[in-house]
Amino acid sequence: MEEIECDVVIVGGGPAGCTCGLYTARGSLKTVILDKNPDAGALAITSTIANYPGVDPTITGTALLDNFREQAVSYGVDYRQAQVFMVDFDDESDIKTVYTPELTVRARSMVLATGALGRKPTFR
Repeated sequence: MEEIECDVVIVGGGPAGCTCGLYTARGSLKTVILDKNPDAGALAITSTIANYPGVDPTITGTALLDNFREQAVSYGVDYRQAQVFMVDFDDESDIKTVYTPELTVRARSMVLATGALGRKPTFR
């Protein structure tokens, strides 16, 4: 299993996650985005973006998300498609560990940007 150490791990690759990643990477922080599915989420299933300033009103949600990801990656974000199944917070070292089936990411900071689609929690 691959292990990555970074400054910031972002769980969620939608608009908020990509924007966060863009800014942290521009701030010279080693950043990893974990996105369970780049074709899921409220924006990805939107056929036309008509009310977003500065954007061609004929662009699809998927195309806009692709632009977000490409821009974040161009600034140095390590974008990974991976389903997070567990997180752990170590109080002593202040390290956050995120587990996926393919890799483990350890970071000083973690951002949860998991989106706006209505989903029932999978925990009790």
